[in-house]
Amino acid sequence: MSNGLWRTGVWRTRWAAIGAAVAVTLGAGGLFTASAAIGSGERTVFVPITPCRIMDTRPGEPNTGPRATPIAAEETHTIDVRGTNGKCTIPADAVGVSLNVTALNGTSGSFLTVFPADAAARPGASSLNWQAGQAPTPNGVVADLAADGRLSFFNFAGTVDVIADVVGYYADHNHDDRYYTEQEVDAALTAKANAADVNAALAGKANSVSGTTGALVLGPASFVYEGTIDTAQLPLINTAQGQLEAEGPACFVAPVQLPVGATITSFALSALDNDTLPITATLRRDPVGPGAPTQMAQLVTVNSGSAQSQSTNTIADAVVATTASYGVDVCLDINLFAYSVTIGYMNP
Repeated sequence: MSNGLWRTGVWRTRWAAIGAAVAVTLGAGGLFTASAAIGSGERTVFVPITPCRIMDTRPGEPNTGPRATPIAAEETHTIDVRGTNGKCTIPADAVGVSLNVTALNGTSGSFLTVFPADAAARPGASSLNWQAGQAPTPNGVVADLAADGRLSFFNFAGTVDVIADVVGYYADHNHDDRYYTEQEVDAALTAKANAADVNAALAGKANSVSGTTGALVLGPASFVYEGTIDTAQLPLINTAQGQLEAEGPACFVAPVQLPVGATITSFALSALDNDTLPITATLRRDPVGPGAPTQMAQLVTVNSGSAQSQSTNTIADAVVATTASYGVDVCLDINLFAYSVTIGYMNP
């Protein structure tokens, strides 16, 4: 192009037309498409990365990549993007990149076009514009990659050094995120389940279904000794043989966790009383905050010399509330054994 043409109104008009602030390069496919009829599953997703330099054509210490000479007039320079190139490592599933491209040391007013290397024709658009002798000129560029992961840079006039920094890449978006109507969901569920299947599944989940009954069994391992004991006393408290026992008076406690709103329907104790002293099991409700504990139910064994089970259906403050915590106390003495405590309840 002659210097005379640079001074014409035709050139100034073209310069204004291609002087976009941020350039977007369209390829034959991948990152962008000319059609608006695109499914959401076909759209790419952007993955930002720590910026890295993939190309710097200046010679010497700043040089990055295989080229250390300016790009000449009417020349297209092509680089590999996927994999490790320059100071970047871009994954194999990248279909496009977001770049900061800088032109410097331009000897003539010109423009740069960035495009996928396998494009059928070079796009008739500019990615970056500059005047001769202009200070380093940067611009943001988003571009498709060729099928083999390469990217091309075309310089129109004069010679120019080019720096390209990658700030992120685009990857295929392969999942199906279509929306389904209520009728479509109902139809799919009908095809996959029937009442018999549902009822069979619910039968195995009875404790989570409203109006069904459940039972919380507290075995010896659920309890801890209530009080402070030294190491020498530990062997006197035995929970390892499936029973609570102690040499001398001792109380054990266990927390109770039931569904909020459930109604406690029964309280039972399984034990062996071999002495004139009783075993006492107490179900209690402790308010969160100020207030005294409530004794919801209590069972006391009698000396029978054999295993026994005691229970009651009379429960005070029976509905489980969020404003309280619940627990069971079992107190016993020598020659007394507690096996388990069972709490029956109905789901809310």
